[in-house]
Amino acid sequence: MRGLGRTLATLLCCVSVSALAQGVAVPSAPPADTPATAAGEGTRPEAQAAPKLPEAGPVPEARPEPASPPAPGDVTSPPPSAPEPAPAPDQAAAPAAPSPAYVPPEKARTTPEPGAPETPPIEVTPSESVEAAAAVEDAQACEGELHARGARFEVRPTISEGDCGVLQPVELTEFSNGVKLAGKTQFLCRTALALDIWVADGVAPAAAKELGDRKVVALSDISTYQCRARASESRISEHSRGSAIDIGAITLSDDKVLRVETKAPGTAEDRFLADIRRAACGPFRTVLGPGTDSDHGTHLHLDIAARTNEATYCR
Repeated sequence: MRGLGRTLATLLCCVSVSALAQGVAVPSAPPADTPATAAGEGTRPEAQAAPKLPEAGPVPEARPEPASPPAPGDVTSPPPSAPEPAPAPDQAAAPAAPSPAYVPPEKARTTPEPGAPETPPIEVTPSESVEAAAAVEDAQACEGELHARGARFEVRPTISEGDCGVLQPVELTEFSNGVKLAGKTQFLCRTALALDIWVADGVAPAAAKELGDRKVVALSDISTYQCRARASESRISEHSRGSAIDIGAITLSDDKVLRVETKAPGTAEDRFLADIRRAACGPFRTVLGPGTDSDHGTHLHLDIAARTNEATYCR
């Protein structure tokens, strides 16, 4: 027995030396036995298994050798600087402030922008605007006076046709003394007012003087606003301004229509036409009729054209 123990010790020693030579760890002593199982169970537990080593992974690349410092006297470029980190969102550069929309006076344009639409020249000067405002006021005052006299009329929208037109034209239907106006009128209120004064203060008394019991009931064959030139002249007619009226006939109470034309001298009708023609020179600034020229042989032309020193032209 003593020789057998010595032989086992020698073998164990040889195994340990061989394991050390192969790089395998050898425990210095056998693992201690685990506690015995409870009595009656009959067996010992197996020894605890050794931990499993991880599988071999990829071999990392060799770490680069640190660069050696340059020798004295060598000139080398400095190493590239590392990029600066991007700024955080809250540290981003603020947007540039918007430039002002106005243009300083010294930089203002003095000529139109290329391609800009053309603006038509001003058609109403300041002085004309003042005159227009005064004309509107005068028209309103005239309308009040014409209404106070008892004439029946309507004010229509202003007419504007190039150089022609009528400011607030009056459509007169009946004069203050009841005489009718057969036909549509488009003329200035001042023209209507002059006509009403003439009919009431000139025509009615002349009829009572020369025509006996016959009265004037209507003026007919009339013409007021027309955008046209004067007869045989280049200037526009007073009809184009609404300041004139042509009268071609007068209706009497016996239904007789008295034409405005040359009558037999010495007759009542001849005297009547002469009287009303003279009476018109005053309320109107221009009075033309039969005998004046060939253009007025069949009607009376009456207008309120302004003349120097309130002069009249009655022929």
